[in-house]
Amino acid sequence: KGVPLVAAIHGPALGGGLEWAMWCDYRICTDSPSTKMGLPEVKLGLLPGFGGTQNLPALVGVQAGLDMMLTGKDVRADKAKKMGLVDLVVAPQSLEKVAIETAEGLAAGTVKKSRPKKK
Repeated sequence: KGVPLVAAIHGPALGGGLEWAMWCDYRICTDSPSTKMGLPEVKLGLLPGFGGTQNLPALVGVQAGLDMMLTGKDVRADKAKKMGLVDLVVAPQSLEKVAIETAEGLAAGTVKKSRPKKK
């Protein structure tokens, strides 16, 4: 219910950027070499502060989530898709169009929200 939120990621989504994206109903990223996602603040001894410790394991599973949270490792688009961090990977040229179509589909009920992994 409410307004659907779609994260359109092109380039780095690190720390708060990734945490914001994880709150969205659907995440789309580009296959650009510059696109990467992670929580690098843990390398400085800081905990993810915007729900990353809860949302990341819910999306990718406990093992993969803990690996990213404890090491600060980045993931690229293809791995993010495989692990469930993003729902769709597209070419940079089509990101805006696909994100808008996805938001419209979510609003109309023809596209399903991404679901957290079962525990």
